[in-house]
Amino acid sequence: MDDWNDEPDPDRGDPLDDFVELWGAENPEALWKVLTLRDGLTGAHPFEALGLFRRHHDNGEPGAVTTALLLCTASRWGRDTARLIAGLVDTAVLVEEDLDELASTFLWSDQFRFEYPAGWIGSEWISIDLEGSEGPVSIPLGRVDPDSAVPAIRFIAPPLRRWATARLLRADSRTLARLRARAAELGPIDGGAIASGVLDAVEVLDAGEARIAIELGLGWPRGSVRLLALDVLAAIDPEGATRRAATDPDRKVRAWSPARLRPKAERGPDGGKAGRHDPLGAQAELFPE
Repeated sequence: MDDWNDEPDPDRGDPLDDFVELWGAENPEALWKVLTLRDGLTGAHPFEALGLFRRHHDNGEPGAVTTALLLCTASRWGRDTARLIAGLVDTAVLVEEDLDELASTFLWSDQFRFEYPAGWIGSEWISIDLEGSEGPVSIPLGRVDPDSAVPAIRFIAPPLRRWATARLLRADSRTLARLRARAAELGPIDGGAIASGVLDAVEVLDAGEARIAIELGLGWPRGSVRLLALDVLAAIDPEGATRRAATDPDRKVRAWSPARLRPKAERGPDGGKAGRHDPLGAQAELFPE
């Protein structure tokens, strides 16, 4: 599990100021500006993001995909992007084409690049501050066109890639080879999300392809992905899953047993009962190491 530090960072702004700015945005573009220029605080509940999304798009206002992309890649909700993307889907505001665009961005882009007008920064002039003999001196370097584009590069969290992978594979099982190649490109963590997404949607594959998907997971460097692959393998070959677990180099994986597959009667995020492998818990379960 990632080692999150919940101590407030005085250099990252006031959470209350962020809250006021977010909820004071009068239209989608004003919200985009806040999400872009005030990103940095973490730990907010995804229900807040969903409330902002509904406020600006429940009546069909344009720009819903951009808002969804910025919400999902904001560090404010970065700890729980699995629940966030699931909640955005459940709003039914985004149509299939919108969800396809989200999935394509999360899956095939290394990072999300958002461009905004330079006028958002507030100054039309570029200057450099130097230390002079009588104190600081500001030297103007030139004027910036307020309409010129400024790029913001944003991180795509692994659970977003996992959701996108499962969606794409369920839409077209012929993409398995491309997804395996993409997993290899992204490496152990982000690629592990791709491998996990393939396993999430393994039911759309024929027997031979399913075996390929399971072997992808069983051979993955991250133990959390191998655990998921053992769960899938156990559904068709319980003894085989037990044998593979017993020879794994990771003691956590060697401790795997079919009992892990039995749902636990615990409260889910919606107040109902959720099993151990509730897909909304994918973010916490994907990276326990």
